[in-house]
Amino acid sequence: MKNNREIPGMLYILVSFIPWIVYWILCSMGSRLGVTLAFVTSLILIIPQIRKKDFNIMDVTSILYFSIATIGTFIFNLDTFIKNSGFIGYSVLFLMALFSLIIKQPYTFQVSKKDYPEIYWKDKSFLAINNMITAVWAAIFMTNATVFLLLKEPLTIIISNVLVVFGVIFSVAFPPKVLSYFALREFKKLDWDAKVNPQKPKRGK
Repeated sequence: MKNNREIPGMLYILVSFIPWIVYWILCSMGSRLGVTLAFVTSLILIIPQIRKKDFNIMDVTSILYFSIATIGTFIFNLDTFIKNSGFIGYSVLFLMALFSLIIKQPYTFQVSKKDYPEIYWKDKSFLAINNMITAVWAAIFMTNATVFLLLKEPLTIIISNVLVVFGVIFSVAFPPKVLSYFALREFKKLDWDAKVNPQKPKRGK
């Protein structure tokens, strides 16, 4: 059963995307400021998680990536992280999503927990749903990386943004429908297997 929240937990995925959005927009203009602001934004997101000792794997990936990008850009004077921001960024996010599936901690699990009480968190159906959502995001990240590798603007911007929006909508709309389906299926299965053997009352001698 969902908690009473005005904003679905899965929408918090958008918050984790903020450093990347800043990064991609400014780097598409050729500005090094994109790397700096993305690093600062990702740092702001990770600090509360350090205090709570409760980490979102995407935010951890972001701070690590933008730390490396900052060092490479400003210390070693590399322009790779700016010129290839789309391809490298989405490739890193794809590896993050894939890794989270391999270790059986799908990265969407952290935000989806905001919508459901703790009793659901170890439920096989709940974990299966997050595996499916994370797999969809992995496919989106891989597709966008390929798009940036093979195509040019404005197609790269249009296609990547459309896929990300689809991912967010899918992440919000998919869990409630599938959880309802699983619950209904279990109910029908129990109802079908139930056997009623009414006994006739014994007559008195």
